[in-house]
Order: sequence, then C-alpha cells, then structure tokens
Amino acid sequence: MKTALLSLLSIFLFAFTCTGDKKENLESQANQAIDEVVVNTADEFNGKLDQLLTLEMASEISGYAASEAQKDYNQVLKNPATHSVSYRWGKGRNQQIKNPINGKMMDVPADDFIQLSWVKNTSLKEFKFNYHTPTAEELTNADKAMNEKVNEMQQQGKADASQAEMAKGMASEMAKGLSFDEIKGVGDYAVWNNKYKELKVFYKGLEFQITAELSDDEKVNKQKSIETAKKIINQKLK
Repeated sequence: MKTALLSLLSIFLFAFTCTGDKKENLESQANQAIDEVVVNTADEFNGKLDQLLTLEMASEISGYAASEAQKDYNQVLKNPATHSVSYRWGKGRNQQIKNPINGKMMDVPADDFIQLSWVKNTSLKEFKFNYHTPTAEELTNADKAMNEKVNEMQQQGKADASQAEMAKGMASEMAKGLSFDEIKGVGDYAVWNNKYKELKVFYKGLEFQITAELSDDEKVNKQKSIETAKKIINQKLK
C-alpha cells in the first residue's frame, strides 16, 4: 500500500503545469549559469547525512549540550532522498495537537530538534518549479492529472479504490494552504514553506531540507533553520 500511495502522491506533486508562465530571458540565463556550476553529488552523502549535519553543528545552533542529544537516523525507505538525520533534546516543551478520535486539542510532549532531510540532486529550474506557491489553475491541472493517473493505476491493478481515495485525500490536504516565501542569502536559492514550517535550499545542484523545532515561536525556528543551512553550506559544501 505504501508504494502505491507514494506513486500516486508523486503524480500530484509534480503535475503543476507552467501554462501562461513566461519567464524573463534574464532570469532564464541566470538559472542556466547557476546550473552549469560544478554540482555537489547527493550520492556522496548516502548513509552519511550525519557528516553533512553533525552533532556538533546541531549542538552549537540549538545551544544544547551534545552529550544530551538523541540521534535519529531514518532510513526506512530505500530511496536515499527520503532519508533524514535529526538530533533531539527533551526540554519539557509541550505541543498542541488534535485528538484524532474526538477532534479536541490536547498537549503532548515535544522534543526540541534539528533535522536534515531530502538531500538529492536537482536543477534550479526544477527546484523553483517544485517549490512555489501554486495558482488555482495549477491546482486544477494537478487534480485532473491525479484523477487520470488514479484511474489508470486502478485499471492496471496497481491500486485499489481505498488506496486511490486515500492518496487523493492526502494530496488534497498537502496542497491546501500551501505557500512559499523566498529567503535571500541562503545558498543559490531557498524558500520557506509557510504551511509545514520547513526550509528548502538549493546550492550548486544539491537540494536539501532543514526543519528546526526549538521553540513555539515560528520566527525562532525559521531563523535556526536558516542558520543551520548556512553552516552546512559554509562548512561542508564549499
């Protein structure tokens, strides 16, 4: 089921079209120039994300002792791009989440953490395409493409009705309220995901994501994410 859902979701995520989007020639030339720079290869960090974001770096950014950290290296799926490394500290912070049974909000313990994930190679054009605020037209086209692919996979026996409906629901929820703000001065190009509170960074052909939750204040977490990305680039990628 997991494979089918991921396949269907990928159709939705990459189905936005560029209809009516005429890019300026100067911007196109700038993008091409950046892509022609020697790239960093994601393969060299396969299984070594903790060398890209080290415990010492995370400790310095968080202000917490390295000896108190819990390291979590997630490699559940085979695709290296889905792997992540995080460093966590239990500092007694609570987080409000919705109870899935009765819908009421409740307090649950929440670790403070810094996480690196989604390290993979891409182009600046593809990066900007994937991480921009979708227009109403793009969402409509994505829904159409998603429905067509779902029908095709059901006819081929690659997904049943329940999997298809689950994927549609997840895709719809993921796109709802999705928006990105450009962050200047980080890598070659970077954006902040306003919905999921994540920093997406592009630098010399390499894409990566930083998630920092060290406070209940989004501004603090955003700044810590930016600080982490800059440290990774300056210390590990230049």
